[in-house]
Amino acid sequence: MPGLAGIFNADGSETDMGQLLNRMCLAMRHESWYKQDTFIGDRLTLARIGLGILNPEPQPIFNENKSLCIMMDGEIFDYQDLKQELIAKGHKFLVHNDPEFVLHLYEEHGNDFVYKLNGLFTLAIWNSTKQEILIVNDRYGLRPLYYARHNGALLFASEVKALLQDKTLTRRVNNEAVADFFAFGQLLGDKTFLEGVQLLPPASILTCHKDRLSIEQYWQFIHEEGSLSESYYVEELVRRFRKAVRIRTQDEHRKGLLLSGGLDSRSILAAADGKLDTFTFGDEGSGEARIARAAATALGARNEFFQMKQDHIAKHAERAVYLTDGMLSIVHFHAMSLLESIRGRVDIIFDGLSLDRLLGGNLFGSRMTHPTEHELAAMIFRKKMNSVFTDHAARQLFVREYYQRIEHAPFQSLLREVNKTRDSNPANRSDHFLLRNRERRLISMGPSLFRTWLEHRAPTYDNDLVDLILSIPPRLRSNHRVYGKFLKKLQPAAARVPYNKTGVRADAPCIVSRLGYLAYGGKIVSKRLLRRYTRGLVSVPIKSTYPDYDEWMRQNSTFSGFAEEILLDRRTLSRGYFNNDFVRRLIDDHMRYRRDHVMRICALITFELWHRQFLD
Repeated sequence: MPGLAGIFNADGSETDMGQLLNRMCLAMRHESWYKQDTFIGDRLTLARIGLGILNPEPQPIFNENKSLCIMMDGEIFDYQDLKQELIAKGHKFLVHNDPEFVLHLYEEHGNDFVYKLNGLFTLAIWNSTKQEILIVNDRYGLRPLYYARHNGALLFASEVKALLQDKTLTRRVNNEAVADFFAFGQLLGDKTFLEGVQLLPPASILTCHKDRLSIEQYWQFIHEEGSLSESYYVEELVRRFRKAVRIRTQDEHRKGLLLSGGLDSRSILAAADGKLDTFTFGDEGSGEARIARAAATALGARNEFFQMKQDHIAKHAERAVYLTDGMLSIVHFHAMSLLESIRGRVDIIFDGLSLDRLLGGNLFGSRMTHPTEHELAAMIFRKKMNSVFTDHAARQLFVREYYQRIEHAPFQSLLREVNKTRDSNPANRSDHFLLRNRERRLISMGPSLFRTWLEHRAPTYDNDLVDLILSIPPRLRSNHRVYGKFLKKLQPAAARVPYNKTGVRADAPCIVSRLGYLAYGGKIVSKRLLRRYTRGLVSVPIKSTYPDYDEWMRQNSTFSGFAEEILLDRRTLSRGYFNNDFVRRLIDDHMRYRRDHVMRICALITFELWHRQFLD
């Protein structure tokens, strides 16, 4: 994913900073048509690698006396009034783009400038007078930036592989990250697979001056529950959501929407009055494709469907692991072939990132009146997170010595993140945990991948909208209560289309939706059991949502051959992490219909490919 890269060396002793920066940029230039801007100073080298779509003017941008300069990845919205205030105070605008506005805002307000920024971004401001660099990201940390302190220098980049261009940087595996990945299918907090390489936390101001580095968090998810009527929240949600979509669709860029059978992307299409081309991917004839088409038709939008092939994972796995630094399992790369196909048609892709989590209220812990951190963490661990290798399976997967080293790491990692949440209501705290971890470290990795080919916008993370959602009491968010009424008010036609996870209309009463959800889950479970007990003699396709990867691996020799070639290779089996007999049995049990193990098999493949690309 394109973005920023840089090296700050306070004493200026690094003689090849320019050469290192060039290698870092090359590691992030995944396509020949990427644009690159570079700044080389005595103590700082800085670069932006981008698609040439957002803020295409050359960077860095300087203030009037050249004492400050900025490089920025991302965009800011709805700041014309603030810009006029800056002009009135004597600031001169020559470029008229987002980073120039941000630089003058910082010049006027100091670090308080961050409270006035509504958008998704990472940026670096160099103060040559103070010999100080300021690195800032948005409230939600949705444009990743990784950093490491090494040999007295600060290295930072939007991709881990760029940092590894410093060949002296230690490549020591973070065992807690390994434990996270195999327990949860993702990493928690701000860790990476490498010790000493960290992800910048959301809402951060990182300041580096001489040999001192500090990180200040300027915002976090905290509910301040209001006591207004339900009708007020519904009306205000519609108003703010429409505005969030409007300010992101009023420029001249070509725009499209990834439309699924869920409610989040449908809400964006409704707020845009159907004026977005929509794209859906998956298995032809699936419920996902059928419902997405129905939603597009109801809202007067074009919809184009992209059929995924059964060898999809085998074809894209190696590049997908490389692009995401190994931190997203290959089982989640549904959209890769689609994005390469539509790059010539749209510049910016929209999706409804996390609206269900923000507004739908998946409230783990809502039945617990005053849980301790440990009790809340245990509930989240059990109900939501421990979804790949359970404790019992992990004990069989890892060799004894390694398992003993990481046995308690997944829960301790989760507990540490739960302790970072701040709210008196356990339901809100569990949502905050999931937003900072599940959404930021897993779900938003998809949009990070999108930005290899297209720019990405998420109106669902508009600051004014999120501020309102944080004031809505949990009882109204629970079970999509206010979500359903919001969608119906936003566009009744959108609410009449079924929801893919229930099969019933999105505006159906809560009890009907719950029954639909149970029926939906029961249908999938019954089909899986039928396969298992008949050893595949009776195999009814599961077409409810995304591709049926479990069956695809059994049916497609390219997919199954790829899995066996990677996991049964001598190099893989000699790593020292895994019980080799268990890995062989995992594949055999899957292929013989004893169990469905694609999630586990894909996690193992991902980790091995990461090892080969980043360590070997």
